[in-house]
Amino acid sequence: MAEVTILIDGREVTVDAGMNLIEAARRLGIMIPHFCYHPGLGVDGNCRMCLVEVEGQPKPAIACNTFARDVKTKDGVRPVYTASPKVKEWQRAVLEFLFLNHPLDCPICDQSGECFLQDYYMANGQYVSRLDTPKLHKRKVVDVGPRVKLDAERCVLCSRCVRFCDQVTGTGELAIVNRGNRGEITSFPGLPLANDYSLNTVDICPVGALTSSEFRFRKRVWLLSSTVSICTGCARGCNIFLEHAEGLVYRYRPRENMEVNTYWMCDAGRQTFQPLNEARLEVPEERGKEIPFFEALARAARWVNEATGFTGGARDGSRVLVLLSPDSPLETLFAAKRFAADALGNAHLAGAGTRPPGVADEILRKADPYPNTAGLTLLGLAHDPEPELAKGGRLLVIVEDDPLGERQRPAWMHHLARWERVLYLGVNHNATSAAAHLALPVTPHSECDGTYVNTQQRLQRFRKAITPRGDALWAPELLRRIALAADGAAEAGGSFGWLSFNALWRDLADGEPAFAGIDVTKLGGVGQSLVGGPTAAAIGGAGGPAPREA
Repeated sequence: MAEVTILIDGREVTVDAGMNLIEAARRLGIMIPHFCYHPGLGVDGNCRMCLVEVEGQPKPAIACNTFARDVKTKDGVRPVYTASPKVKEWQRAVLEFLFLNHPLDCPICDQSGECFLQDYYMANGQYVSRLDTPKLHKRKVVDVGPRVKLDAERCVLCSRCVRFCDQVTGTGELAIVNRGNRGEITSFPGLPLANDYSLNTVDICPVGALTSSEFRFRKRVWLLSSTVSICTGCARGCNIFLEHAEGLVYRYRPRENMEVNTYWMCDAGRQTFQPLNEARLEVPEERGKEIPFFEALARAARWVNEATGFTGGARDGSRVLVLLSPDSPLETLFAAKRFAADALGNAHLAGAGTRPPGVADEILRKADPYPNTAGLTLLGLAHDPEPELAKGGRLLVIVEDDPLGERQRPAWMHHLARWERVLYLGVNHNATSAAAHLALPVTPHSECDGTYVNTQQRLQRFRKAITPRGDALWAPELLRRIALAADGAAEAGGSFGWLSFNALWRDLADGEPAFAGIDVTKLGGVGQSLVGGPTAAAIGGAGGPAPREA
């Protein structure tokens, strides 16, 4: 569609003729208050909060359903005003209407701090209530589904949740019943809000009517910090905000990326933050017994030397296997690949997912339960590990995987018994860490910088949010320290490893054809597609927190 130049609050902006005034104003940094409109759900026009003044037009216009082409005439452009005295008066009137029966329970509302009714009142309302009759009471703390609670008194009937279930999931569990001031959201009898994307209704609810059963009252939102990250629940790699406080992750929220997950994420993906908090391996353990870090490091280095026959000359890695996982970021996989070659004398490498396939759907979810299967493939590391594992040998290094616990494979326990030493580098306590001779802690994606390649062959970056727990180290740094200790070159600085994320990436871009020419420092918040370059053949075929969407 053709572009037009329009005038909003005295400022020109050139936009598509079919763009509505809310989005056009957003281009100028002007936020027009609204409740019912959401870019992922389209125009509904029921809340009337987005009223604006269009010069020469006798009536107020709703910005969500007024488009750039509507204010462009053959005689020129009709200026649009979003903050004139008339507009402010209209906004106050709409807010007064919405507040007639709204409970004044902000101090105990879980949405307080990210409630748009609250925000708009402070910015555009601030009137003295004229209500002199009792408020109408409605249902409170109702389980409309296993993960969502409804407080009908707080609802402004914007219908976002209803339209989400109709338009996005196609499940249609919600509806507005009754009329006038008795209207409220409800679920159909026998059809609870239990679809796999139900918590998106909490995200898009502009007030405190719908809240997460799990998150409610766990933390005030103004105490949370928000960090750009990636969901690790499946190969889709949904863009998220990882929200945390005092070293704990409290929730994931979807982050807009029109190329990956648009505005949404699944409920199962939201639960994947729990291993970041629970059952963490924080200090080295030998057969389940905690030992000092430097003692563990020295022991791992001695095992490397013994397994590779190192006495100051060349190493022989023929009886060493490094088992990798598509759960690991690219940086860990690349570092382990170099570690196997340089520090282990060209040891064997194998990488494969051991988790059972997940559930796929037509919206976002992929059956591949790993975030970096594509990255593992691009680095040439995707191989069935079982033949090498079954041979046995002197040293088995398992990096960020749990082959013993994922599929309950009795045979794999027998395979591990054929290895003289099993060294585990991982995030959590699990069956594999318990079976290993030595377990060393590494950081999860919440505690380091890194990248994944999703199922669309899109390279995406996540950012460090939390200080590492205990003795946990970034996996490439832990491998570097083991190599230095094994060489006896710690004081001299050694030759293997990288001192920073950017230094590692310079070598990765230089040494791996699939990532040639990529400058990770310019990756941005939406990532970079690898399709069409060397990666297409190889695989078979920084943005900060954004403003909350009203």
